[in-house]
Order: sequence, then structure tokens, then C-alpha cells
Amino acid sequence: MKRILSLFLAGLATLLPVYISIWLIVWLFNMVDNILKPLLEPIIGCAVPGLGFIIIIALVILLGFISTNYLGRRILGWWENLMQNIPLLGKVYGTIKRITDSIFSSNKSAFKQVALVEFPRPGIFSLGFITNDEFPHIEDDTYSIFIPTTPNPTSGWFVVLPREDVKILDMSVDQGMEFIISAGMVANGKSHLSSKGE
Repeated sequence: MKRILSLFLAGLATLLPVYISIWLIVWLFNMVDNILKPLLEPIIGCAVPGLGFIIIIALVILLGFISTNYLGRRILGWWENLMQNIPLLGKVYGTIKRITDSIFSSNKSAFKQVALVEFPRPGIFSLGFITNDEFPHIEDDTYSIFIPTTPNPTSGWFVVLPREDVKILDMSVDQGMEFIISAGMVANGKSHLSSKGE
């Protein structure tokens, strides 16, 4: 009986990642495809699965092409200035634009290093990502750190800590993200702490 249970769990561990991956791909496909579905159905007269997805991908590629040439950059620059001058909306747009520029920039990473900090109180440690090695409003040597939530790392807390209170981990950003998403269940080997503040 124990052998059967062990084989069942091993099969389940093999099947679940495949199933979840396929489910996520199908969900993303349907979500993107359904964006244009209400507009395309009256024009075509019937639902064509995948057509909305293809059109949106093509539009994103076209927008990428436009934004990388001289004229397109001038038009987008004018549009950004217009958006940023709108009260309230300009603040939101500007913040989101800076975040996306940081994430999709080809010459720098949104997160620099993985760090271990005492948060939310002394004696409790949390994994975080260094986003900046300074904070202009504090004269002391500090780190700006994003501490994501588990298992959804898209939300979290932003903290500024003195460098001596931050332990830099010998771990890549990808490994740190994997560690957080899995709630510590998946770790690529043992991580070693480097000297403080490095």
C-alpha cells in the first residue's frame, strides 16, 4: 500500500507542473484573445479562436517597431508629455512608466542582489531584493529593498535599511525569486552569506 501511495505521489509531482504550465498558457491565450472578441465578432460574423490573440501580438510588435525609430520616438515623447501633464493621471502614468522602463531595460536589472533582512521585526528574517544602493533622503549608507510576498511576488513592501543591517546572499535573483514563489520549498543548493554591506 505504501509503495502504491509513493508511486502515486511521484506521478502527481510529475503531472502537476505540466498541467499547471499548460493551464497558465491556455489561460493567458484566452485572456488576450478575448480582449478583441467583442469587436471582431460583429465584423466577421462568427467567433474565430486565436484571431484576437494574433492581432494583439501583431499590434504590440508594430508598436515596438514604431517606438524604436526616430519619428515614433518623437510621437511617443509628445504622448508621454501629454499624459504626464494631466492632473493625478500624470503621477500614476509617470510612476508606472519608470517601473516598466526599469524592468524591460536591456542594460540593467530591476533587482540587483538578493538580501536577507530582519523584517517585519527583529528576530524574523525576510528575503528581499536590492533595488538601489542608496536613498537620496538619508545621508547614511543605505540600501533600498523590495520585500515580495509569497507566493505572489508582484506585491510586497519597500524598506530602506542601513547597510550594516543587510546581509547580501550568495544567490542569483532568479534563485531568490524561485525561493520566494515556492515559499522556501525549492532552493538551488545552500546559500552562503557574504560579509555585511557588500
